[in-house]
Amino acid sequence: MIHIFVINPVSFPQPGALGEIMAEIDACFAENDAEDYFLHVSRYPRDATVIIRKYLLTIPGTEIVRIYAVGGDGILFDCLNGIVGLPNAELASVPYGNANDFIRAFGEGKKSVFRDLRLQIRAPSVPVDIIHCGNRYALNFCTVGMESGSQMAAIALYGKLAGKIRRFPRLNRLVYSLLYYLSGVQAMMNRRVLNQRYDITVDGEDMSGVYATINIANGPCYGGDKSPVATAMPNDGVLDAMFFRCGDALKSMKLMAAYVKGGGLRLPKEHFTWKRLRKIEIRSDEPLLVDLDGEMFFDTALTVEIIPAGIRFSAPGGIEFYRRMAVDEHKG
Repeated sequence: MIHIFVINPVSFPQPGALGEIMAEIDACFAENDAEDYFLHVSRYPRDATVIIRKYLLTIPGTEIVRIYAVGGDGILFDCLNGIVGLPNAELASVPYGNANDFIRAFGEGKKSVFRDLRLQIRAPSVPVDIIHCGNRYALNFCTVGMESGSQMAAIALYGKLAGKIRRFPRLNRLVYSLLYYLSGVQAMMNRRVLNQRYDITVDGEDMSGVYATINIANGPCYGGDKSPVATAMPNDGVLDAMFFRCGDALKSMKLMAAYVKGGGLRLPKEHFTWKRLRKIEIRSDEPLLVDLDGEMFFDTALTVEIIPAGIRFSAPGGIEFYRRMAVDEHKG
């Protein structure tokens, strides 16, 4: 097996932190020099995707290459899009950064397991479903509407402060959470977003209507501490989606407070519809606000579908996915 570590330097803002993680990788392989490893420090968004694909296309298909995304969800997104369609490639997460949402599908408090490089390089890999959306791929989720608008605003505000606070991890997390909350309140005050009409087809079924937000989930978590679609499992061959409708800003705030914490059983059916699906097509006369694993963009037409067992993912120590809410329980 060949091991390639792709490091996002933004995830290591403290002086010397980047050098420390690189030294840790070197030390890990000094104990076992029988396998090849390489380090690549990402220089800008999507740089890793290009580098990975160029390299993997030169490797014989019989040689397994494990790509380690060292950093947050952004570098994991880049690495995923670099390996899709290459059967000899595997993906691993070495989590640093603000959220690291996808690994929360294995349960809470597992960062130390995924940061253990000695476990990682010997870990078995497991099949994982992935989301296909246009020319992009994602592991975790795709949201359209109010939630995406909130994330866009939070990223813009955080970007203005990040250079000053990244070196202070606790302050960084606190500011990140606060900005996300404030941006959510701002998005809920936008009546145009709350009342946008969508033409929607779900596996051939018409679900067109007015929605505030549409959350299409492969994994159950996002936003660092949120688990809104708690039935989602990244290895069950389907996507779980939540459709939220409410044109009243104040009522939306109250409902969303329960929703983002996974309050599926308590959500009123007149405002929330839960569906399991393999393919969803969304169109609107107004621009669609889309968040795909933190990748933000606008569109007027969107097709999102599941690719069952689309990649293999490192499971250090044989760790397994954790189901937060049973499907039958959610149906009530």
